[in-house]
Amino acid sequence: MNSPMRLLIVDDEPQLLELLSDFFEPTGCDIRKASSGTEAIELIERERFDVILTDLKMPGPDGLEVLRTARKIQSDAEVVMMTGYATVDNAIEAMRAGAFHYLMKPFKGQEVVNLVQKAYAHRQLRRENQFLKSEFRGEHQVQSMVGTSASMLEMIAAITRLSDTDTPVLLSGERGTGRTLAARVIHAQSSRSGALFVAVYCAGKQEDMLEDELFGHAPGAWQQAVLPAAGKFELANHGTLYLADAGEAPPRLQERILEFLSIRTIRPIGGEHAVELDVRLIASCSQTGARPTGASLVPGLRAAFEPGTIAVPSLRDRTEDIPLLLHHFLFEANRDRKKPLQGFSQAALTALSGYPWHGNVRELRDLVRQIAGKKKQGTLVDATDLPTDILYGRRRKQTVDASPASSPPDLLQQAIEGIEKPMLLQALALAAGDRREAASILNIDLPALEELARRHNIDG
Repeated sequence: MNSPMRLLIVDDEPQLLELLSDFFEPTGCDIRKASSGTEAIELIERERFDVILTDLKMPGPDGLEVLRTARKIQSDAEVVMMTGYATVDNAIEAMRAGAFHYLMKPFKGQEVVNLVQKAYAHRQLRRENQFLKSEFRGEHQVQSMVGTSASMLEMIAAITRLSDTDTPVLLSGERGTGRTLAARVIHAQSSRSGALFVAVYCAGKQEDMLEDELFGHAPGAWQQAVLPAAGKFELANHGTLYLADAGEAPPRLQERILEFLSIRTIRPIGGEHAVELDVRLIASCSQTGARPTGASLVPGLRAAFEPGTIAVPSLRDRTEDIPLLLHHFLFEANRDRKKPLQGFSQAALTALSGYPWHGNVRELRDLVRQIAGKKKQGTLVDATDLPTDILYGRRRKQTVDASPASSPPDLLQQAIEGIEKPMLLQALALAAGDRREAASILNIDLPALEELARRHNIDG
């Protein structure tokens, strides 16, 4: 449960001090009272407060002195001023010194309660925003990118080199390789990290809808467009705009993006005036096999991104990183467990490292989450927990394509043979002895099952 609001009330009039305390008693606040500025400052030095409600005019240290002390010692506390001597100068001085609001006496009880609760909500929102920003930066440090392979180190070096520049960046690689994570890391490491990171997914969208999402529209741009709407370009002003799968955008819109890179202005749909913006562009583009980087981008846009192109490697090209990624994803899955899973057996690591991850890191992460969701607390992930296509799919393909270069490593062979018999017995039990049904459960054909049964001396 959330702790109650900690409120300090400061006033040199005893009757008003008690009356204010009575106003807040039903709200469940944790209330402290001070009858002078000196007493208030002593409390601020000893205790933490969420909101301070203080009179402005008091003998000795006044409300402004209480405010200044609070700003120095408890900068996240909100301060609300009360006074019976309201002047414009008092209000300006209090607000400049950092007061949340200014309240003139006399006031109604509900009025002061509402204002203090508004100040508290503002403080909580500000703290939450600070937390989210620090969490974003923490989760998107370069160190958060898992892998020590040569291709990963090369990518990290490129990210480090380009992060704190305004060079447009193109992340080229297959889907699921972590292109969006790389884009977020670039933003978090840049001087723009205090502004927004705005993502637009270009694939599968109609041209007019994507254009409106990117550039916004002016009133009257079409019959239903009564009010103006800002696009993602304007939303990302002073920050970063990430165009995921930019090559999937229609050529006309790619030309508009290229125009922005040239003149740094956009024109909303139906708008008469250009809008000048300060936006850093990062794009991703899918790459298949030996296709050139950014092959689906129009030539001018591809050339504009060329100096900042970063290759994001597929998981198949950095299999040595798989054990690190497995333990990283398992660590994430363990956060919600009372007893964490202990890790992966050698047989499981070997089988997972030998599988061709066509879905890349995303597929690997999803598998770990799926396995973790089914595992008993505090246990070890073993090869028997893996899907049969990981255990048998690649092995059967290698049997068909048998050659010295494609045969599985000895360690993988030993791992598979060590779990074949129990899995075969389990499948036969589930199928009530029906070998054809057992073969279907294991996702192998009947001759392959008969061969397994013969090799492991299983007759029934």
